[in-house]
Amino acid sequence: MKTKLTLLFIALTSFFVQAQNTEACTETLSLMSTSVKAKDVTAYDYLTTLRKDCPSFHKSIYTLGEFAVKLKIEKATTPQDKEKYVRDLLKLYDEHDQHFPGNGAGNKMKKGLVLFENKVGTTDEVFQLLDVAFKTDYANFKYAKAMYVYFEILVNNHKANKGVELQQVFDKYDDISKKLDEEEKELSEENDTFLTKEEAGQALTDKEKTRKARIENSLEIFGNVRNDMDNIVLELSTCEKLIPFYQKGFELNKTNEEWLKRAANRLDAKGCDSDPIFSKISEALYKLNPSADAAYQLGVVEIQRKNTTKALDYFNQAANLYTDNTKKANVYYRIAAMYSKSNKVQARTYARKALSVKPSFGKAYLLIAQLYGSSINECGNDQFEKRAMYWLAAQYCDKAGAVDSSIKATANKTAASYRAAAPSKTEIFQSGKAGQRVAFNCWVGESIVVPSL
Repeated sequence: MKTKLTLLFIALTSFFVQAQNTEACTETLSLMSTSVKAKDVTAYDYLTTLRKDCPSFHKSIYTLGEFAVKLKIEKATTPQDKEKYVRDLLKLYDEHDQHFPGNGAGNKMKKGLVLFENKVGTTDEVFQLLDVAFKTDYANFKYAKAMYVYFEILVNNHKANKGVELQQVFDKYDDISKKLDEEEKELSEENDTFLTKEEAGQALTDKEKTRKARIENSLEIFGNVRNDMDNIVLELSTCEKLIPFYQKGFELNKTNEEWLKRAANRLDAKGCDSDPIFSKISEALYKLNPSADAAYQLGVVEIQRKNTTKALDYFNQAANLYTDNTKKANVYYRIAAMYSKSNKVQARTYARKALSVKPSFGKAYLLIAQLYGSSINECGNDQFEKRAMYWLAAQYCDKAGAVDSSIKATANKTAASYRAAAPSKTEIFQSGKAGQRVAFNCWVGESIVVPSL
């Protein structure tokens, strides 16, 4: 009985101590949260207590603690002081992963980025941290800036002859481009649901509007990073360098599907697809695996051979095989662009197919605008109605900019040029058609309301 009472006393004591600790941790966390929101550096003192006494209490210790340490970094008065807190932030990221594994915060990636942003450490240290993050925590490597820095350092090391081969640069470019594709795909598919809802005449909630704006901003940032990466590697990826590079590596890699796919994609992207090496690579890829990518590349080969019918067969095969809506839309767009010179109805059909699988594919709207803008002499009963087609073309440019922020500037500029070519206010007044609908009873089959004065 005495032993049982002793054990009960120990259990109760332990319970009360634990309860007191929980209360203390809760109070300290609350105080840190208030200080962080007020941008008060005393938040760091509360963080220090939490890291010592309550390291596994709650994940917000680390999410809020990150801001607490960053406040100390911002307020640092000497380089030594700044580096001290930067290094402490790296340690905090490790502690977060230690006590809350699988948190999805991308802490490994953040470690490299925080060194770079604060100019602490060497570029080699930054690269090593980003490299480890990319290879071991790929799913959470989501920051566009981290992708850009990671690639830029590698390219600079190649240019400085620091043991980085051209193939390594190309491989890393492809790896990061693939990651950009994945992030953009995830965001654009979410954005497509909002666009589909709006197209159906349904209003977005305030929460959905906010989310849509954030997605469009992120897509624009990813697009800028892609463009910057392309500009960096442009001098390395000229046809004069790529063709002999891939000629040299073909025999060794003709059964390497990944190598063939990447080589074909780069030659195509850089306009080197007229060289025989592109045909050899594409045919080897298709023979190895008649996939959507391989069919697409053979379509490009047939274009170079001026065999349009066969090219269209391969492109349609690729479109049917692709399960990725972005890739499917790109193929439909390429077919539309091919038809734009000979069959405007078919061109529009395929542009609409691209939009049906990917509502945010703004380039397809721009293509339709171009088709309409070049058809003024095919539609309308008089010069006023013919030039009224420019208003319709401008509306499609507006749609392009509305669904795809990456081409908004181009879309706005093109829309403005179409509107400038449309009838002026004086001509609208003289026509007496202000506010009236003009129907285009030609292949276009649409109509436009003349602007009111």
